[in-house]
Amino acid sequence: MQMPLGMNFMEEHGNELREFLRKGVISEFEVRPDESSDGMLIQRLEDGPWSYENRWYAGEPATGITTVRFNGKACWSMVYFSRMLTYAERNEVYNCLREALKDSNDDGFLRGPSEFHTLNGYTYANIQYGSLTRFDGLETVKNVDGDMVFKIHYRGGAICVY
Repeated sequence: MQMPLGMNFMEEHGNELREFLRKGVISEFEVRPDESSDGMLIQRLEDGPWSYENRWYAGEPATGITTVRFNGKACWSMVYFSRMLTYAERNEVYNCLREALKDSNDDGFLRGPSEFHTLNGYTYANIQYGSLTRFDGLETVKNVDGDMVFKIHYRGGAICVY
């Protein structure tokens, strides 16, 4: 059984965790994932004591889990479920997501900004509740006509730290 990282882990490492999460989210669009024998896609990023692992089943709908470790011990996790509407322009949606998630403003603690508009007329929105320690959120993408074409529900927070 994993020993807890300690009561003060988030106070001591919360800002580092936030920065590392941003790197992890951006890397999802830059690194080709590995594939397991059952079709699960896996992406990893390591930086010093931090490691980021995103595991998901692609398709419609899609589901996955992201786990961050500090010195090999799990400290943070997020689960998510996403859906893209069948008439959506897949490339346009992913381009919108990529641009929004790379936008590094600080109006949110996780993922992308509260709102982002692309040059091609797509709109990304992110509503999040809570803090990095415990949260729920919803991301959406609307096309040029204002129709919602993608959404992802996510939730998670600090784990194994107490």
